[in-house]
Amino acid sequence: MRLKAVVSARAGVFCLLLATSVCQADDLLGLYDAALKADPQFQGAIFDHAAGAEVVTQAWAGYRPTINFEYDKVDNTQDVISSVNPTFNGLGSTSFPSSSWALTFTQPIFRYANYQRIGQAKEELKQADAQLIQSQQALMLRLSEAYLTALAAEDELGFLRAERSAAEQQLKLAFGREAAAIGRSVDRYDAEARLASVEADYAFAEVSLRDAYEALYEIVGTDPASLATLKGDVELKQPEPADDQYWIKAAMQNNPALVVQRHAVDVARREIALQNGGHFPTLDAVLRKSNQFTESTLAGGGSEVETQEIMLRLSVPIYAGGSVSSKKRESVALYKSAEQDLTRILRESRRQSKDAYWGVVNAVKRVGALNKALSAQEATLSLRRAAYKSRLDTAISVLDAERDLYSVKRDLAQAKYDYLLNSLRLKALVGVLTKDDLGFVNNWLQKS
Repeated sequence: MRLKAVVSARAGVFCLLLATSVCQADDLLGLYDAALKADPQFQGAIFDHAAGAEVVTQAWAGYRPTINFEYDKVDNTQDVISSVNPTFNGLGSTSFPSSSWALTFTQPIFRYANYQRIGQAKEELKQADAQLIQSQQALMLRLSEAYLTALAAEDELGFLRAERSAAEQQLKLAFGREAAAIGRSVDRYDAEARLASVEADYAFAEVSLRDAYEALYEIVGTDPASLATLKGDVELKQPEPADDQYWIKAAMQNNPALVVQRHAVDVARREIALQNGGHFPTLDAVLRKSNQFTESTLAGGGSEVETQEIMLRLSVPIYAGGSVSSKKRESVALYKSAEQDLTRILRESRRQSKDAYWGVVNAVKRVGALNKALSAQEATLSLRRAAYKSRLDTAISVLDAERDLYSVKRDLAQAKYDYLLNSLRLKALVGVLTKDDLGFVNNWLQKS
C-alpha cells in the first residue's frame, strides 16, 4: 500500500485523494528535524552521553569522605555449664538483649588509584562529547544517504515507466505494420521481449522503492507521504579548496572517529597507571563513634559503653594472588590494541577523504559528460524512430536507442546524487558537517 501511495504522490493523484489543493512533499531538512527526536541511534547516543557525563562525579567520589552508620540489636542466651569463676555463684542460664551502633567518618588522604581515576574520567568525558558530535554527523549522513537512495529508486521507477510506455507504443506500431504486411514478425518479437524485460525490471524497482522508504522510516519513525525531488538545473562546484592534500590532512587531524579514538587511547593509557595503583599503600583518616548497651548477664549487671576513636589507617598491599600484576598486563595489552585501532582509523581517514574528494571532482565531470551524452542520445532516438517509420531501420534499433537514453538519464541522476553525498561525506570526514550543509542539499530539492 505504501508503494502505491508513493507512486500516486509523484503523479499528483495522492494530493487529490487527500482532498488538498497542494501536496507538500517532505524535504531533507524537515525529515532531519524529525530524526533528531525520533532516530533510535541518535537518541541512544544522547543517553550514552548523559551516562558518560557521570563518570567524573563518580571518580571524585573516591576522594570525598564517606559516612556509614551501623546498628545491631541482639537477643543473647547464656548457659553456664561449668565455671571456676566465683562470680557466677554456681550454674545457671539467662537471656538478655543488647544493642550497639557505630557512626564512622572516613576521609581518604592518599589513594593513588583514585587519583588516576579522576584524570581518566575527564578523558572519558571528552570521549563522550566527541562521540555525541560523531553521532549527530553520522545521523546527517545516514539520513541523506537514505533520502537520496529513495529519490534514486523513485527515478528508476519513473524511467522504467517511461521505457515501458515506449516499448508498448513500439509493440503497437509493430503489430500495426505486421497486420498491414509492411512489417516483420521479428520486430514484434523484439518489442514483446523488450516489454517483458522492462516489466521484470519494473517489478524489482517497486521492491527497491518500498525498501528505500522503509530505510527512511527506520530513521524518522514515520512514513513520508512523498519526497521533494531533485531540480533539473543545478550548479555543481569543485571542492574548496580544490586540493586533495588539504582535505586529507584535515581528515587525518579532525575526523570525528579519530578524535574519539584518540581519547580512547588516552583512557587506556591511564588505565595502566590506575591498575598500577594496586601496588601503592592507602592512607585514610577515620573518626568513629560507637555505643554498646547490654542488660544484666550472668557475670553481673548491665552496662552501656560509648567509645570515640580518631585514627590514621594505613593499608599496605603485600600480595593479592597476582591479580594486580595480571590486571596491569591486561591494561597494557588493551592500550596497545587501542593504539592499533587509532592507526587503522587514521589510514581509513586518508582513504575515505581521498575517495570523497575525488568522488566530488569526478561527479562534476561525469555530470558534464552525461549532459552531452543525453543530448546526443535524444537525437539518436529521434533519428532511429524516423528511420524505422521509413522502413530504413529495425525495431530493435529503436528499442536499444530508447534503453540507452534512459540508461543515460539514470546515470546522470545518480551522478548528481553521488556529488551531493560525497560533498557531505567530505565535510563529515573533516568534522565540519552541519545542518547548513543539509540546507545546501535541500536547496537542490523542489516540493511537488
